[in-house]
Amino acid sequence: MERRNLGLSLAAVLLTACLYARGGLKLLPMIALPVAVHELSHVAALLLLGQRITGISLDARGLCIGYDGTCSPHGHIVAALAGPLGGAVYALAGFTDVPWLKQSACLSLLLTAFNLLPLMPLDGGRVFSQICVLTLGETRGERLCRTVSAALLALLLLGGVVLAAWKKSTAPLAAAIWLLLFQNEQEALVKSDQII
Repeated sequence: MERRNLGLSLAAVLLTACLYARGGLKLLPMIALPVAVHELSHVAALLLLGQRITGISLDARGLCIGYDGTCSPHGHIVAALAGPLGGAVYALAGFTDVPWLKQSACLSLLLTAFNLLPLMPLDGGRVFSQICVLTLGETRGERLCRTVSAALLALLLLGGVVLAAWKKSTAPLAAAIWLLLFQNEQEALVKSDQII
């Protein structure tokens, strides 16, 4: 991978600044460690599948790993599931008597569960869309992905609004809006050269 294939967007810098403002220096590594394990698990799976990493960028969607995309649909599923699996292993290993590590493990578990939702651009969305296409064909699989995405997004938005109105938390609403922003129709099927 060449140096020019590394990227960082203004949105990523702003998000990091918001996280720092919200939790200070304690929160950033608490989130950064499980995210690093998640992403390195994707990289390891891609390399084991014989893929060449073509770039890494951090933007509003998250950390995106570009690869040459020549593996089979089953390979794409394995690569997508590797991140959540790495996050789950980190979460299980982190449940110790060390409070900081325990909190980081809880965050990892939460991020892993969120990432498995069958919505693009999440790993669960990539797996779900690949399975739909493999079992139903491209047209019907894409239609099912769009229907499930619309229904699940509506539920997430409604739940986020209710929680925000009750002043419990605005995080679910923010997550639902973030997902809504990246529901690109052209990404209803798995991109064969990028994983988030």
